[in-house]
Amino acid sequence: MSLKIKNISFIIGMVLLFFALWGVSLFAEGARGFTGLGEKVDISPNDETVVFSHYENGDASLYFVPTTGGDAELLAEPEEGKSFIHPVFSPDGEKVVFIEQWDEEEQPFGELRIIDVESRQIEELTNEGNHITEAAFSPNGDHLYFLQSSVYENYSPIASERPHGFDIFHMDIHTKEIEQITDKEFYSLSDLTVTPDGNELMYHSFRDDDIIVFYSLENKIEKNSFPYGDDLEESIVSSPTLSADGKRVAFSGVADRDKNGTFVYEGFLMNMETREAEKVTSFREHVASLSFFNEKNHLLVTLDENFAAGYPDYHYWIVDLDNNNEKRFQIQLPEDH
Repeated sequence: MSLKIKNISFIIGMVLLFFALWGVSLFAEGARGFTGLGEKVDISPNDETVVFSHYENGDASLYFVPTTGGDAELLAEPEEGKSFIHPVFSPDGEKVVFIEQWDEEEQPFGELRIIDVESRQIEELTNEGNHITEAAFSPNGDHLYFLQSSVYENYSPIASERPHGFDIFHMDIHTKEIEQITDKEFYSLSDLTVTPDGNELMYHSFRDDDIIVFYSLENKIEKNSFPYGDDLEESIVSSPTLSADGKRVAFSGVADRDKNGTFVYEGFLMNMETREAEKVTSFREHVASLSFFNEKNHLLVTLDENFAAGYPDYHYWIVDLDNNNEKRFQIQLPEDH
């Protein structure tokens, strides 16, 4: 076998290994039997409250907890066999939009729901047999943008079934009218965010490489961002999130390999002007996702301490970016959860 063929075989093997590990990590959460914290969290606009999901035997409820940590409070609990995931605060902090997710005949469904924080009343925003995966508010809170998948299958015999055929949709919160924004049926799409000026959407996609995309709502043009930096070992990035001022993007990227050769994902910050990224965590574990505080120079980091080894074991940490300090975020769930 020639050296060129060997190199090609090695690259293909690494790509397949990446997708296999990604599938294991991504879909273990929410599987029947899984109990633990969910990956995605959100922080209230005043930086006082964190909303998160907690799974009990595969079903996820929503909880509140102060950003100082401590006792969590149940916000909403689904009926058996369903989960409330991907919670996002409205810009005024008075509501939380989330996905109600369940399976029927091995097919996943996801519908948009919104809950009033004070009254705890839940309103159905969609209910048409959709597979919506996540949503984001416009800065004024009058609009929602969301991702919807039309295909659920595995394109590789070694990979788990996953959602594909993604497009972006828009909803007017007041009229509930829905408009399809894209017609691309993207292979993958995640981590949807609206820029602070409301003019662009940011999201993560895989198209031969991982890319962070900015999509203009006015002229429908995509602009790709490729972070670079001395500590970024591979062109594999995930879970990008935008700072409140729109000047920085935090993401999870490959910083190293462990003794078994498994990628070690750390948190990175990319300067939007230069696209240069610097490593800002040193967990030597798997940074799964990150959230910016709105007024403090802090990140809330979801760390998977059991990456690529079955069920994830998520824990939350707060990273003080001014003092390079990492502190475990302690949560006490209600005894009757």
